[in-house]
Amino acid sequence: MIVYITIGLFCVLFIFAVITIGKKRGFGVILEKLAILLFRLACSFAILYLAHIIADGHNIIVPVNLFSALTITILGIPGLLCIGVITIFQ
Repeated sequence: MIVYITIGLFCVLFIFAVITIGKKRGFGVILEKLAILLFRLACSFAILYLAHIIADGHNIIVPVNLFSALTITILGIPGLLCIGVITIFQ
């Protein structure tokens, strides 16, 4: 129980520090970049899962894992093509 309280207190203090100090030191830019990266990662998982559902009807296995999602997140369209080629040639 003490662990949960400690983690909760730490999170509240961290959010308070980001709000108060963040505007002066540029934490907003870091948090914005992190938010964009996490949004792209979530979209990558959604694309992979949708491709997995569609391709499953044709007996094609599309890997839905962290490596595939990170490849699509970092590389974008070329990453999507790389995963597609790997899926076809497996």
